[in-house]
Amino acid sequence: MKTLLKTFGYLLAAGLMMTACEKPDINEAEEAQEIIANGVAVKFNITQFEQTPFNDVNGSTRATNISDLCAHIQLAVFNGDSKTKAINQKKGDAGFGTFSLILPQGSYQVVIIAHSGTGIATLSKPSEIKFKDNKVTDTFYYYAEIEVSENEQYNVTMKRAVAKFRLETEDNVPTGVAQMKFYYTGGSSTFNAVTGYGCVDSRETEYRDVSSSMIGQPGVFEIYTFPHAEEDLLKITITTLGTGESILQERVFEDVPIKRNAITTWKGEFFGTSSETGEITFTLTTDDEWEQIEYSY
Repeated sequence: MKTLLKTFGYLLAAGLMMTACEKPDINEAEEAQEIIANGVAVKFNITQFEQTPFNDVNGSTRATNISDLCAHIQLAVFNGDSKTKAINQKKGDAGFGTFSLILPQGSYQVVIIAHSGTGIATLSKPSEIKFKDNKVTDTFYYYAEIEVSENEQYNVTMKRAVAKFRLETEDNVPTGVAQMKFYYTGGSSTFNAVTGYGCVDSRETEYRDVSSSMIGQPGVFEIYTFPHAEEDLLKITITTLGTGESILQERVFEDVPIKRNAITTWKGEFFGTSSETGEITFTLTTDDEWEQIEYSY
């Protein structure tokens, strides 16, 4: 009998010790449940871009691979004037284009920016988004005001934010040209995701290098900007530079029409001795992919 009682005592003590050892695991599970219970799982999955990418000169195919369109995707979540979440992704990251996060219940403003700049954009507030060195590339955006109350997944369609100007020369790039300089006013290098338009009056300068393989061939050069409204006007000064930035030629284009998600194309004999642009005519054409505004000299 004593032996039986002693054996029972050992078993009871062992059971108590095991229970004591398992208690922290129970607490950790309870704490994890409390963390999840105090927040809501929200997922944003980029499923579509608004149009064919601008880098497809022929406009013949619709790109579906997100990595073909942008190098950076950034998400920021705001609660009033406070930024509560920020996630930056770069091309090559696992899950590029998908964002999963936990948010407390409440009202939020969500901004997603996709671009191909050399660095991340500054998303200090939805109405003022700035890019590294004020350089504008092909840029897409998403803005929404959401109410978080339960687990939710959002399939996001990104809208193109920029307009593009394209210079297509019908004469060949002459020997001695090293760069093309574009100085333009009328657009914006800062973006307002709430309105979908540019929000500052910018003086933008872009350089496009001319490689040796481009000499003796017609040239194609492109620049981007954020329009201030659905339709806007640029003034563009295009300077042909030699080595050491010596000025070889300069032309000025007044009242160049631009439009968000549209390409404005100038075609003509560019590398002449005259600085006159001649009579310019405009035509607006559309297709299933994007709009193109063309004019010629």
